[in-house]
Amino acid sequence: MKKKTWIWILISFLLFIYLLFFSWQKFGTNNVSAEILSKQEAQNLVQDRYQGTVTQIKLADGQFHIELEKEENLYSIKLDAISGKVLSFIKKGTNSPPSNQPPATLLSEDEIKKIILAVANGTITSFEKIESDSGTIYKAVVKEGNKQTTLAVHAFTGKILSSTTSTINESPKRLTEAEAREIAKKQVNGTVDHIWLETKGEQTYYLVEIKTKDDREEIVQIHAITGNVMSVTWDDDNKDNDNNDDSKNRSKDDKKEDDD
Repeated sequence: MKKKTWIWILISFLLFIYLLFFSWQKFGTNNVSAEILSKQEAQNLVQDRYQGTVTQIKLADGQFHIELEKEENLYSIKLDAISGKVLSFIKKGTNSPPSNQPPATLLSEDEIKKIILAVANGTITSFEKIESDSGTIYKAVVKEGNKQTTLAVHAFTGKILSSTTSTINESPKRLTEAEAREIAKKQVNGTVDHIWLETKGEQTYYLVEIKTKDDREEIVQIHAITGNVMSVTWDDDNKDNDNNDDSKNRSKDDKKEDDD
């Protein structure tokens, strides 16, 4: 009887041990795994903390091994998979192109000009290479008619970084005195005695005084912008002299009639 009792006690003990082990396997393991961060949670945690971009992440031995890119620099991070604590943070270097990739070469000025003229029609009136914080660029100005386009081009890639077009407000070109003199001589045959420029209201014009072969003086008024002849008049002094001569002639004729 005692032997059977001991057997039952042993069986009960073994059953208890088995149930305890089964419970630990089922519930204890799940609780541990529930505490481990997911890859997405670990990635979000690192990106939010360091304001960079995770390029690689993997889980090994309870740690996340993460590569982070920030401002063209690469960092290697080890993160505790349960607590989210950063175990190490190491800068690996800059995000440079692979060694088997040829380095970028500076485009020639002729190549840059071809790129510019393919985008903007006209004539290049200004062209210069500029070294800035963002790299080497070419700045050019292309003019076509009354339009002007200013472009910035990346010196290595040929990419158009900026392009702005504006209208040029050109003031009308004024005639020179020599040009006004020639126009006046075509209107009146004689010698230019005097020439001057006047402005009345919004109009600017040349007054060209010409002395003719019969000692008359005529004034030619010429628009200073268009070159149009506005008027041709006698000099007032000559008019008065002509009137006086006519009066004298008339007086002589009257006196002759009275004598008759």
